[in-house]
Amino acid sequence: MMAIELAQAVFGLLLSGLLLAFLREFRHQFLRHWALSALAMACYFGAAAAAMGLYMTDGGQLPIRHVVSTVSVVMGYLHAAWLVLGTWEAVSGRVARGRSQALLILTAVVLGVLSIVLVPLSSETAAMRLLLRVTVLHTIIGLAFVWTAYMLWQALKGFGQISSLFTPMTFASYGFYLILVGFASAWMTSTGQRLPLVEYIGLPGMLLQVMVGYGIIIWLLELERRNTVSARDRAQTARDRLAHFSMHDIATGLPNARQLQNQLSAEVQAASARHNRVGVLLISINRFKLLSQALGWQETDHLIRRLARRLREIAPTGSVLGRLGDRDFLLIMPNVGGRKRAVERARELLDKGSRPVKQKNQELFVHLSGGMCFAPDDDIDAIALIKASQQAQMKAASRGDLLEVHRRHREKSEPHDLLKLEREMRVGVREHQFCLHYQPLISIRQRRIVGFETLLRWQHPERGLLRPGSFLQEAIRLGILDELENQIFNQALAQLSEWQNELALPPLSASVNLSAQRFQQPDLAVKLAELCQRHRVSPDNLHLEITESAAMQDFEAGMATIATLRELGCKVCLDDFGTGYSSLAHLRRLQIDYVKLDRSFIANIERDQHERDMTRAIVDLIHSLGMTVLAEGVENRQQLGYLIQCRVDVVQGFLMGRPQPSTELRGELERPQLILD
Repeated sequence: MMAIELAQAVFGLLLSGLLLAFLREFRHQFLRHWALSALAMACYFGAAAAAMGLYMTDGGQLPIRHVVSTVSVVMGYLHAAWLVLGTWEAVSGRVARGRSQALLILTAVVLGVLSIVLVPLSSETAAMRLLLRVTVLHTIIGLAFVWTAYMLWQALKGFGQISSLFTPMTFASYGFYLILVGFASAWMTSTGQRLPLVEYIGLPGMLLQVMVGYGIIIWLLELERRNTVSARDRAQTARDRLAHFSMHDIATGLPNARQLQNQLSAEVQAASARHNRVGVLLISINRFKLLSQALGWQETDHLIRRLARRLREIAPTGSVLGRLGDRDFLLIMPNVGGRKRAVERARELLDKGSRPVKQKNQELFVHLSGGMCFAPDDDIDAIALIKASQQAQMKAASRGDLLEVHRRHREKSEPHDLLKLEREMRVGVREHQFCLHYQPLISIRQRRIVGFETLLRWQHPERGLLRPGSFLQEAIRLGILDELENQIFNQALAQLSEWQNELALPPLSASVNLSAQRFQQPDLAVKLAELCQRHRVSPDNLHLEITESAAMQDFEAGMATIATLRELGCKVCLDDFGTGYSSLAHLRRLQIDYVKLDRSFIANIERDQHERDMTRAIVDLIHSLGMTVLAEGVENRQQLGYLIQCRVDVVQGFLMGRPQPSTELRGELERPQLILD
């Protein structure tokens, strides 16, 4: 009997270690209590075997035997208590509160101690002692296993796996066995008779314990496989939704600006091959700001959806309607034929679209204005065509007209203007008119500034402070970008070095946008290493932001460049994630450090549950690849709160700080811990 109990103690230790290994691997919190339960079982059988050994050696020393018996019985009750706690956590999906745990464990300890203390170790009270320490204890532990079996059966009956029946059956079998042992002990004590082969009564219990262990392992493996399949399904759903939302407007379901550009490019190419004409009509809601302020965002969204349905119904057959912005729609009309007929149809559409909309028993007057252009008459580039239609629409709105048709004027002075701009830009580079503004990057977990994104500005002597949109494309066209980027890196690293040397700060990073042209240079890593060494800045603190299009131009070469940059120590961030098709397909292979969510994820997160769910799924997917998630465009506390719920790591936006010159940031750097308070 001692050998069987010692074997059961060893099995309990092995089972406890196995459950702890599963806990570290699978993170199921209920396994912690089950591991403690198995450990308590090992201590119970080990102490019982020790007490029996002491008794067999001439009765042993009474105080020592008394202590060992107390330990055995207390561990038996703790075995049952931790089993019950773990089972409740397993079936409820919640973690037991500290007070509930403490109360149950205290009850188990008190029961164990009382069962020893109340009945002294004397021959006259042997029957009562056996009743308390064997019958009652075995019955309570057995009932705990039977209850566990019932709860697991309730939870697993719809599981459809082997463990659905096998695991509850093993728990129930061992529970009924313990109850039977308890009643057998009570019968032998009351009758004075000894059951045959009673010394081997523990052997079936050990076999049933092994079956319980197998049942737990089978269940955990099947549970993890099911969770893996579920996670894969959720990830696929998130990919599908991301692919849809990256190309569609959330409020109306219409194609968004990116898809409209792609569609327009395809239509222009097809029209060019067939020698046809494509009409581009931009439709804008006049007085949109006044309407949105009067109605509120919910009613404004309803109005936009109703207007989108109306425009779709009256749009010409075969045309493509999309939403370009808050108040702008774009209609692509392939094969329009003659310009005059196309303009007439556009006026008719705008006239019908401007009719009052009934909403909440009132009529809302919606005034539309439009701008129209044609390909290839006006241009063949999609972005240029959309810009031309916008300019025409703004003229129509300013004049109070319904429609303005764009007419391309070829300015003779354009080459002269370009030469003038080149001179100004080269002087600007030489005289260091180009400067950097810095926008804080805030770690949600650390609640402090961890770095800055560098944003280029041109302090033009006549036109004032200019943003990149007004000169960057021209810098690329004129071949000035490379020299300009050299200044950007030098300024960013010099400023980072100054902050680190003058202020006692934790490490800060500088995020620099890397152009596709610079990203494709084969000696990029060598140049950056030299710059970091010159300014005494660790490459770890230099974060490089690349666009998806830059990475995808030559994917294999891009992967090699990223690997070289990371080997140097630089962190690589994929900018504007979610605005194209290829992000999810290539994200794992790119092996980047950061992913910056496009601001379209943030725009409606505080008022759209579906968008919050999608953002949470995308963040979890990125985290599963071992990457950090950065969200830009955070403008209010509601957005920040939802991003914290979505487990985003780093945020930036006007809420935390607008882009500023370095001279205006010292105050924020001296109190970095107050950012999110």
